[in-house]
Amino acid sequence: MTNVAPLGIFGRIASQSAFSENANELRQWVGAISKEERGRIVEYLRSGTPIIALMGFSEDVLGNKFSRPGGTAIMSDGRFFWRLDAADYVQHYGIELPEEFIAHGDARQWDPVALSREEVAQVDRHLGHLRKTGAL
Repeated sequence: MTNVAPLGIFGRIASQSAFSENANELRQWVGAISKEERGRIVEYLRSGTPIIALMGFSEDVLGNKFSRPGGTAIMSDGRFFWRLDAADYVQHYGIELPEEFIAHGDARQWDPVALSREEVAQVDRHLGHLRKTGAL
């Protein structure tokens, strides 16, 4: 559990204003996931277990197609962690995700598993450690 990895650009713990600085980077990955593949990935991302609940409100930095209360919250499946609004970017834009994550999801048949309290605490401690050491 302590090897939980960031889900690419969506694995950055950042405020909405800081995340908006990634708009150009996001644009280069638009359309990488076909519309046919997006549904199962989006549901998986939305079904992650909340690790860090944040009160922020995120808005689409690419084209104003969505907004998400709590979109900067951090979710996890025990192997990866991501911003809650990652699902919206995949749904609306097909933003590319790391191949390792796609293989991981395929291996699980995109069936999310809820993390236990102890697993949530482990991921939270790991993220705290990464922030403390400057790795995030």
